[in-house]
Amino acid sequence: MTRQFWVLMHRYSGLTMTLFLVITGLTGSVLAFKDELDLWLNPDLLTVAKHDAPMLDPLVLRGKAEAQDPRMRVDSAPLYVEPGRSFEAGLAPRVKSAPIEQFVALPDFLAGAFGDDESGRVTYLDPYTGETLGERNLTAFSVGRANIIWFIYRLHMTLALPGRYSGLGAFILGVTALVWTIDCFVSFYLTFPRSRASGGAIRKTWLSRWKPAWLIKWSGGAYRINFDIHRAFGLWTFAMLFIFAWSSVGFNLNEVYTPVMNALFGAPPPQPHAMAMPTRAVVLENPALDWPEARARGRVLLEEKARKDGFTIKREVILALDRESGRYTMCANTLAAAGESPACAEFDAETGAEASKPEPDPQAAKTPLSETISSLLAMLHMARVFGLPMKIFVCVMGLVITMLSVTGVYIWWKKRRARMVSKARREAMDGESAAAKIAAQ
Repeated sequence: MTRQFWVLMHRYSGLTMTLFLVITGLTGSVLAFKDELDLWLNPDLLTVAKHDAPMLDPLVLRGKAEAQDPRMRVDSAPLYVEPGRSFEAGLAPRVKSAPIEQFVALPDFLAGAFGDDESGRVTYLDPYTGETLGERNLTAFSVGRANIIWFIYRLHMTLALPGRYSGLGAFILGVTALVWTIDCFVSFYLTFPRSRASGGAIRKTWLSRWKPAWLIKWSGGAYRINFDIHRAFGLWTFAMLFIFAWSSVGFNLNEVYTPVMNALFGAPPPQPHAMAMPTRAVVLENPALDWPEARARGRVLLEEKARKDGFTIKREVILALDRESGRYTMCANTLAAAGESPACAEFDAETGAEASKPEPDPQAAKTPLSETISSLLAMLHMARVFGLPMKIFVCVMGLVITMLSVTGVYIWWKKRRARMVSKARREAMDGESAAAKIAAQ
């Protein structure tokens, strides 16, 4: 394939991606500080004054949250609240019992097509008094103070399409990310110096001819400066651009990402799965184990797991009920020789029987390289490593992505305008030449 083919591919794939890259770049810059900005904008919802008195039992707070609206229920309860922070409870709509078989499996890009508009409601309580601090819907189309950060988050993740189409938004971004990943290498190749025929008094080395691509000639005109910025910033940030692009494929287009990673770095061995509980004919409304009994049962199972696997439970984190499977899940943070990690116990909400699992394969305990790399890519993408410096870097990179998109469009527009002017001049000259020939006859 000729260089011109790759030039055209870079040009038109870039134009196709521009809008999506500008959206994700700008929103990504904000989301690098998502938690900090949300806390700054909504201290009335997210913070409380610290008290000397102990906090209320988290399950008592869960009950208070659920009692606020008889149409809603709380199926997940945080078991630990950081001092000075509010208790958050997600509200789920109460639904009539219906055969689970009625739910139709959809393609990944249409997942959530029948989502409920109230599924994003969250209520906030003072953990010391149980007083309701307020409520917000994290999926609402709102740019008010309470929702602006979460709207930006949904814009970044799903183009902020409404609940029934959010899966489609993620699919579009996944395809965009895949094209972006390929274009990273195409654009890198296009920075290479053109091959030259042998000969000449002085022949520069290939690297010396590539060097200008890394530099910006500030003394040039507007077009030249924009071209140099586009090319040089793309080169200097190539590695991070690729990390953002490929990890985005992993987030949104797993059916492409996983086979590629497994082929390159090895597929994980088959994982042992929990033996399936008897399939429920209807969604569980009133489990035999209430929430306090479920917590007590979860503690017993986690303590047994701690003795068996040799870790110490640091703190309980969450207790959740899945009504479709009829199971509780309780998780805790643990301390072990390998460091801090989560541990969970899953058990039947009617009998308390633990979800039995086959004996683990020793090979399955080894984390494959593909999963290690995927975890690192995700943490880099979300600025979950290296603290504040990484957050600042990711924030700046979002602006760089936007700048590369804008300068790319500018370069295309200037070249297109020049081609149109040149074409008009040729047509005018051809017309004058034809007129002269006619006059001479």
